[in-house]
Order: sequence, then C-alpha cells, then structure tokens
Amino acid sequence: MPYSFLLRLVPTETPPHLYRATVHNADGTHEAFLLLTPAPPSVQLADARGNPSGGLRMSLADGTLQRTDAEPPEPRCSLAAEDFRTLAAHLLTQYGKQGRPPEEIRRVFS
Repeated sequence: MPYSFLLRLVPTETPPHLYRATVHNADGTHEAFLLLTPAPPSVQLADARGNPSGGLRMSLADGTLQRTDAEPPEPRCSLAAEDFRTLAAHLLTQYGKQGRPPEEIRRVFS
C-alpha cells in the first residue's frame, strides 16, 4: 500500500519551528501541523497558528511517543498516532543530522 508524506517549514521569526505536513495513505490525504522545538529537541502536534494541540510529543533524547497535557485530542485528530510517529522520527532525524530545521522532507514508500 503506497504511503507518502511531505513536511514543509512554515516561515516563522523564532523557534519553535512550524511545519505543514501532508500525508497520503490508504485512507486518503491528511493535513496536520507539527512544532519542532530545538531545546530540548522535540516534535509535537500543533494547529495552523503553531499552538500545541492533539496531545502527542516525541523527543530526540529517547524517541518515545508521549501524551501531553496540551489540549485534549480532538474527536477526529488531524493525524493518527502512527503517522505522527513516522513524521516526527523523520523530522527529528534530519534536524539531528543537519543541526538546523530542514526546509522540506519528502518521503515515498511503496
């Protein structure tokens, strides 16, 4: 089953860095927003304005998925936990390799 995603950095003045995520999977196309916080490096779900939402976070330190106390998950979360885990892992890996927020990450799996 084909699966692809695109993470694109949304221009902001200061960290945290906001990303627009587009995921294409068997269920269709889904859009979400992710925040990359540099210190300590972590990624969490956000709304289009960059406010934490959805209650999921992954840190570079241990790579585990955590539920946060940010506003409770919406009845229909913009991104499934498994999709979030995939996107966050790729974003944190590229951030760790480059030492700066990547402009874009595109992956296609077949």
